[in-house]
Order: sequence, then structure tokens, then C-alpha cells
Amino acid sequence: MRPPWMRIVLLASMVALPILLEAQAADPPKPPMDVYTLKNFLPTAPPSPLPASSVPDLSGDWALGLGGIGQSLSAADPAGRMRGKEPDIPYQPWALEYTMKQFPPTGPDAAFERTTDPNIHTCEPLGLGRIYMYPAKTKFVQTPAVVYILHELGPAFRIVWLNARHPEDPDPQYWGHSIGWYENGDTLVVDTVGVNDRSWLDQLGHPHTERLHFIERYKKTDANTLSLDMTVDDPGAYTAPWPGKRNFTKSATGFMRYMWVCSVRDNYEHYDKVGKSGNPGATSFK
Repeated sequence: MRPPWMRIVLLASMVALPILLEAQAADPPKPPMDVYTLKNFLPTAPPSPLPASSVPDLSGDWALGLGGIGQSLSAADPAGRMRGKEPDIPYQPWALEYTMKQFPPTGPDAAFERTTDPNIHTCEPLGLGRIYMYPAKTKFVQTPAVVYILHELGPAFRIVWLNARHPEDPDPQYWGHSIGWYENGDTLVVDTVGVNDRSWLDQLGHPHTERLHFIERYKKTDANTLSLDMTVDDPGAYTAPWPGKRNFTKSATGFMRYMWVCSVRDNYEHYDKVGKSGNPGATSFK
């Protein structure tokens, strides 16, 4: 027969273990280094001198086209079927561990009832890259000094400063600090730094650090088609730059016909109505 003190120890262990496991799950892997000591792989300044270029007309409402919304930012695996094994994503070890510990809300590895998605649980803005993984439209407002990128989803907008440079030490923000220029008469280049590390790059949970340097090249290939080539340059999370790609077609359905706003209450009500009854197991909705 166990002595009373042993029964107390066992009981305390049974109570403490789930709490410990929950704490471990809530503490995801982080970069082992000071990311601010790292140098980006690619230049973060605009070319000097800026290339001579006419200004492409990017007006209109742009919806995701060929290839759809996708799940992963990976150009080699946009559907997200090779999470953690993408041939074009050169992970730092901690970033791979982080990715594989996440529970995506959609895609081949979807586990909505247990999702760790910061957008669903706290409405953290989707951020760079991931903003183009929902069936919402985008609009460009071009002026001589600034290009405004308007997103139906959020709703959110970004400011791209033309003929400008990044500040030496930008304060990390959700959308960062963006500068831009035109090339070849058909392309808008957007260069962004100063992004905080609270968002995912895509639906699968690929992380980034505050050392992220994100490059977007919006190329108008014909009157109704826009291609977007993205480059992730983040030495804190990856060992080399890697690519992403999306395509857009001009839409005639209008912009902001539906205000797509993130609401934590709506997210949790959706789980209560749709997911709870079919999920007798663990959940992150509490």
C-alpha cells in the first residue's frame, strides 16, 4: 500500500502534467540567434540609378486567377502537399520545427478544431504573402509619389513609397515599410522590410522573423492578367531566399461588395456551430 505522501505526489503529477504539456504547446520554437545581427541575402535598397520605365496601368479590380488561392507560399508546392519537404524552402532547423508543430486551418493537413492560426484566434493581420490566399480582390491606386494597395480582405491597405529608401532602423509593423519602383514599362516592384514576426507567410504556418525582407514583382502580362513573383529573404528563418508566385485576372464583379472583416467572435461561433459537434477530441477553441 502506498504511503499517503506518495498518493499526494502522484495526484499532483496527474494535475501538473496536462498543464506542462499545454505550456509546451503554447511555447513554439524561436530563432536561436539575435536576428538583428544577420545580414539579408539580397540588397534592401532600390537600384541606383533607378531604371527608366514608363508606368504600367494597374487600375481595375484584381482577383486571384490561374492556380487559385493555394495553401503554401512555396512556388514548387502551392497546394501545400509537401509541408516541411518543399524543394524550394531552405529551412533553418527551428523554422522547420515551428512549421511542423502548427495546425493549419485549411489545406491537406487541416485541423481547424486544433488550429494554432494567429489570425483565427486573435485576428492578427494576415500579412505579406498570406493576404493572397483567400478569394478576395485587390486594387492599386497609383499616384506620382505613392502606390496604395487596397485589400478587400481585412479590409487592409498598404502604402508603397515611390523613389524612396527604407529608414535605417524601421519600427517593426504588421505590413512593414514598403518602397517601390517601376521596371520595363510593365512591372511594379515592391520592396518591404521592418515587418514584425506575428504573422504566418501562408496557410501552413511558415514563419518569418523581424529580419524578413519581402520582394514583390507585379507584372502586367496583358490587359486582363497580372502575375506576381514573390521572394522571401529572411536569414533568421531560412538559409537562402525562396520564391512564391500568384496570378490575378481582372474582375468585373466590383470591389468591396462584401466587407470581409476578421472577428474572433465570429470565428468561435463558426466552430461552435460547425465543428464542435463533430469533434469529440482536443480543441484550441476554449
